[in-house]
Amino acid sequence: MAELCNNVGASLLACFNCNGQGDDGVSIVDDKAVMSHMKERLVKGIAVTKYSRSSSPKIITLKSDEDCTELFFEHKGARFEDGECDTFKLALCGIRRATDPDPDVKHFAGSKVLRDNLDPNRALEAFILEGPNKVTINCKVDSELEADRIINGFKLLFKAAKSQSQ
Repeated sequence: MAELCNNVGASLLACFNCNGQGDDGVSIVDDKAVMSHMKERLVKGIAVTKYSRSSSPKIITLKSDEDCTELFFEHKGARFEDGECDTFKLALCGIRRATDPDPDVKHFAGSKVLRDNLDPNRALEAFILEGPNKVTINCKVDSELEADRIINGFKLLFKAAKSQSQ
């Protein structure tokens, strides 16, 4: 049975011409490679559109220190702090998809900010970073694939940071 599953999986990957790798060569199933790639991207910076209650959408950059223990934000090359964006320890952060249930309003998905500002057809391109003290940062990227990579990368980084801090 396991061999059949492996053959089917390999066939599917071959059909999509990815041979187990994403567009950038990172293995889809290797958590260590995903984490390493995400760390590299965070040190360089990941551009996202930030949505807020109090201001118009703004392109910011998600960044991390070299050790990947803290998450911070930049706008136009300078540190960006606006009451939502601050410097956060990765061990205190979380992330959820814009299609996940809203913890504040269970029968809705995402967040009120994203529901008010984003076309529902774009929900798979968005996510919510959760910081300490119920801080939420509503973000959108250019594609569903990019959002999926960022979400999965952050989930792995946050999980590793939490286990190291215990």
